[in-house]
Amino acid sequence: MGLFDYSSYLVEEKLLTPRYTLIIKNEKGEELGKAVSKFLSFRGKIEFIDSQGQKVGFIEGKLSARPTFKIVDRHQKHIATVKEKMLTIRSEWWVEDPEGEKILFVKGDVWGLEYKIEDKSGLVVAEVSKKFWSIRDHFGVKIKYDFNPFLVLSIVVALGFQNQRASAAAAS
Repeated sequence: MGLFDYSSYLVEEKLLTPRYTLIIKNEKGEELGKAVSKFLSFRGKIEFIDSQGQKVGFIEGKLSARPTFKIVDRHQKHIATVKEKMLTIRSEWWVEDPEGEKILFVKGDVWGLEYKIEDKSGLVVAEVSKKFWSIRDHFGVKIKYDFNPFLVLSIVVALGFQNQRASAAAAS
């Protein structure tokens, strides 16, 4: 099975690396692939690489006041854009299709890795939680209703990357 053929994932952030790197595993802990930022990427390009070393999609951040991440599949097709609402006390994220229509909403604590991804009708299509796994620096992603795993993992990776950038900026 390939990287995007599962409904549950264990995601591990590699610490002490020069690039933002997430190892993506199945529930058994078998490595399926990874998401790796380009070295010294100011725009935030993050590539998904499967267990055979093939690039199977990417996310590209945009330099702007509003964090924005374009999601592109293995065929170079733009499938969605992840955006954050500006000037709010609580972080508010949503996902737009290529035409700019809002299709998904992120609800919960993005910083604490306890959130849900909902469609326009409020149906939860995925959950992200540290509570699914007791191991430190791991979190679980559970996808429901045969929803697109690449899209869900891309949202999770984009939010994690933005949190890392925000943490680094706050520390400096």
